[in-house]
Amino acid sequence: MLKKVKQVKQLFYGYDSPPPTLKILYNGDQIAELKLENSRYTFRYLDAFYRLALQPLPGLDPDKDPPYEGKDLPLYFRERLPDMRRPDVKRLMEQFRIPEDKVLLLLATLGRHTVTDPFEFQLSAA
Repeated sequence: MLKKVKQVKQLFYGYDSPPPTLKILYNGDQIAELKLENSRYTFRYLDAFYRLALQPLPGLDPDKDPPYEGKDLPLYFRERLPDMRRPDVKRLMEQFRIPEDKVLLLLATLGRHTVTDPFEFQLSAA
């Protein structure tokens, strides 16, 4: 538990460390990652995605699209962000001290699971 707290603090406070990485998990296997470095997002599928023969995430098809790199968060991830205007979401953001501009931390904390999507998000420092 202390290790996770340390990782979140490093990501939250911006210590000099590897770029924040959002791991995308399927049944416990990491199948993809989304990184934020120099205000640019980079998304890529990992070997487990191909080994498990999974369908691509919406808008991120490796057969049709080049690996994603850009300043905008891919739509699939934007749709997983909670509505920050909702009072309950604002309350959770205050409780966990998550600023609106820490998108990967928001996804990992408040968008980690959904009932309609089998993928789970987890934040790491590398």
